Amino acid sequence: MIEEIFQDLDALDLGSSAVDVGAGFGASTEYLLRRGVRVCAVDVDPGVVTSLRSRFRQFVEIGMLRLDLAPAEALPYRDAACNSAISVVALHHFRDVRRALLEMERVARRLVVVYDWAPEAGGVTNPHSPEELSQKMETAVEIAKTLGFEYTARRLWYRLLKRKTL
Repeated sequence: MIEEIFQDLDALDLGSSAVDVGAGFGASTEYLLRRGVRVCAVDVDPGVVTSLRSRFRQFVEIGMLRLDLAPAEALPYRDAACNSAISVVALHHFRDVRRALLEMERVARRLVVVYDWAPEAGGVTNPHSPEELSQKMETAVEIAKTLGFEYTARRLWYRLLKRKTL
């Protein structure tokens, strides 16, 4: 399932650097590193950050990966720090979707892309209920549209995308 999201990401020009917001188990971080992208990965869970630091130690040592402990709503990076900001199946965990999207816009120079589970994925690809995912998706899409994001729906996931003008 996550492979479909990565196939969608393959079609996007992420540039040479990206912020990975809500890095979680590291699937999106690994995907970005395989693409040769320099990554700043951030997560709110200290255990996740420690695990990723161990798992991707060689990338940290050569400067391809920076790991930070922070919420999506307060990214510890300067304005326009990276070419793009991505988040893969983490949005439903964010406390303040609007603030998180604005933070991702702030740190990205050219592109912000967010993927999350659609309600149909509840209990299938993740432990969340369809009702929980539906509520989160409706809120996220409404907020994202007011901020100028494009919304694309797939069967089990959806995408919010904003290209920034240089």
